[in-house]
Amino acid sequence: MPTRESLLQIERAELIQSVDDSRDLTDEFKLTTAMRTLLDTRLANLQAKDNAALFSEGARATASANVRTALDQLLDLLRDGFNFIKAIGSYAISDAERLGLFTNYGWTQGQIGELNDARIESLANQAIAATPTITNPDHQYPVALLTLITDELAVVNANQPLATGGTRQAAITARDEALVLLQKINDRVRFYYCSASDEEDQTAELASIGRQPRRNAGQVGSGGASLPGEPGAVAFDEVSLTLVLGDLPENATSIRSYRQIVGGDVELAGESETNSVPVDQNAPLISEESYEFWLVGVNAEGEGPESNRVQYTVPAPVV
Repeated sequence: MPTRESLLQIERAELIQSVDDSRDLTDEFKLTTAMRTLLDTRLANLQAKDNAALFSEGARATASANVRTALDQLLDLLRDGFNFIKAIGSYAISDAERLGLFTNYGWTQGQIGELNDARIESLANQAIAATPTITNPDHQYPVALLTLITDELAVVNANQPLATGGTRQAAITARDEALVLLQKINDRVRFYYCSASDEEDQTAELASIGRQPRRNAGQVGSGGASLPGEPGAVAFDEVSLTLVLGDLPENATSIRSYRQIVGGDVELAGESETNSVPVDQNAPLISEESYEFWLVGVNAEGEGPESNRVQYTVPAPVV
């Protein structure tokens, strides 16, 4: 999903392309073939990397759900194993042997204890490792039970690298590297425009590619245009998953929503020309993650200040 910075650089590059397409070959501001090719290549690269980061986020969400389901299944299976040991008749096992059996399977002091995710994995691995070492086959976890534990543990192990964000982080790193390259060529285009005119960085042509010409000291912005004003109070509708304003900010022609998982990247979430904007327009929210949402006003000059931020934790899916 595009971040705020990648969105800015993509929009800037697309505007440069559009303006350059309209210029004659004799126009002094027409980009060289090499510069235009580099711009096109880096723009396409960032767009592809943005999509890859988005797809990896979906894969992470799926993997996370798979891990959660498998751990819940393992919890039930491990309880079955505990109850199996507990149910062995006293005529077939002494108290000391039962305690030893509990210990072999990871049930310290013959107690279930706290079954958090880490311990569930540990007990599942212990069940697989311990069973062949138990000499009395009647005291081993039943084959059917051990097979199910093995299968569910395999699901956990297969999905954990994605669920913990390893692949996603690689995609984000690649996206960020592509972003730096596009930003550099966008800046080089600005310098090219400055070098094409005796007005240098005051050339009015900079405005055509969304860059502000340098103004003389005390000079007001071109045409008196202003950035959007500060949004009013923002409310979050948990049913429609939208941020809602009373009115658009002053000077704004649209609004954009942004979102951020606690400790994660800022992501562009949606855009609207009305007074409400979705937070899941560009990608679905991830179950059980905690987000911050906010919006900004937008016009031709850029983005205005941020609204207040809204916190929301996505509920777990109903089973």
